[in-house]
Amino acid sequence: MVTRSFAAAFVTLALTACATGSANTSRWEMEGGGGTPSAFLSDNDSCGAEASRRAPTVLADQSPASVVAPRNTMNTPPRQDANPIRQRAYMDCMAARGWRVVTD
Repeated sequence: MVTRSFAAAFVTLALTACATGSANTSRWEMEGGGGTPSAFLSDNDSCGAEASRRAPTVLADQSPASVVAPRNTMNTPPRQDANPIRQRAYMDCMAARGWRVVTD
C-alpha cells in the first residue's frame, strides 16, 4: 500500500514538474521589434568577443584571439558563462545593442 502511494505521488510530481518546466521558456527579443536572426548572430559574436577581451580564457579549441562567442540563438535562453565577469560583459553588451531576454 505504501509503495503504491509513493509511486502515485512520484508520478504526480514528475508530471507537474514537466508541465511547469515547459511553460516558462526564455528567448531573446529586440526592443521595439525588428530583430532578425542574422542581426542577432552578428551581435552575439561581437558581444562574445568583447566579453572574452574583458575576461580571457585559455582553451585548446579557441581561436588565436581567444574569442569565444556563446552559442546562443534568438529562440533559446541565454547560455550561462562560468565566468561571472564575462557573463555580465556579454549581457551588458547585448542590452546596449537592444537585445533583452523575455519569458513567455
